[in-house]
Amino acid sequence: MNINIKYYVLTIASIFIALGIGIFIGFMLDGQKVFSEQQTAIINELEQKFKDLQTENNNLKNTVQELNKQIGYYNQYHQIIFPELVADRLTGVKVAIIETTNEFIYSGMRNALLKAGATIESITVIKDSFDTGDELEVQNLINFLSNKYGVTVDEKHLNEFVVSKLANAIVTGQDVDLINYLKTNGYIDFTGIPGNTDFVIIAGGSNNKDNNVASIDIPIIKQVKLLNVPIVGVEQSDTKYSYIDAYKKQHISTIDNVEDIIGQTSLIMVMEGKEGNYGIKQSAMSLMPDSFMNTDNSTHNSSANSKK
Repeated sequence: MNINIKYYVLTIASIFIALGIGIFIGFMLDGQKVFSEQQTAIINELEQKFKDLQTENNNLKNTVQELNKQIGYYNQYHQIIFPELVADRLTGVKVAIIETTNEFIYSGMRNALLKAGATIESITVIKDSFDTGDELEVQNLINFLSNKYGVTVDEKHLNEFVVSKLANAIVTGQDVDLINYLKTNGYIDFTGIPGNTDFVIIAGGSNNKDNNVASIDIPIIKQVKLLNVPIVGVEQSDTKYSYIDAYKKQHISTIDNVEDIIGQTSLIMVMEGKEGNYGIKQSAMSLMPDSFMNTDNSTHNSSANSKK
């Protein structure tokens, strides 16, 4: 009797286990079906999104091509109109350009000045600060300056002393031997003739966080202002570290996009007398001046008056 009860118990248990296994297998099969359907739906949705993105990408490519064509047309228009627009605006104005870094090339700005009729008397490129050479080079420079000017030059303020004297030499034409010494010893590149300067353009900006705007650019600006010669500060729009705010504190006009025609037009307008801070950066008060000066009030008259 006991054996039969155990048999029934085992049989019933086996049946329930079998049912459980069957239910589990059925649930798993049904779950796989659901999962497979969900996976298929997701794949279809992703494929549709991918097709939509391809379509959008093709549309954007077409838009970019059209915009590039329009930019090309505008550039051609600017190249034709710009020389006519600025012709003779700066006739008779003698300009000295001082580039305080050799990281950028300002050939476009120079060409714009020539198209406006200006004469570029000199171009100075300061290659590096004057206190970064080896100890012997720095000492030789200090000795040269001390002998020439009869003063004791402090190495701590070497940059400020050199650029102040250099700016004076560039603008007035005095101390040409200083220019020759700095050029011969690789501190600067200098082309042109010093002196006879109506206007100074200081071109700065840097891609180096540890720049020399305080020890080189600012003393140059101060010295030129002491000589009562107009000065404007410029830089390219792609400089990582802008000098414009430092220039503005010296109360001079600035252009922060001088590499393009808009900035070059602004420069010529400023040199005619439209003072202000122009360009595309936050430091600018507007993109460009609102109008050219009347021909009768052009810079060759205003700059001459500023020297009286």
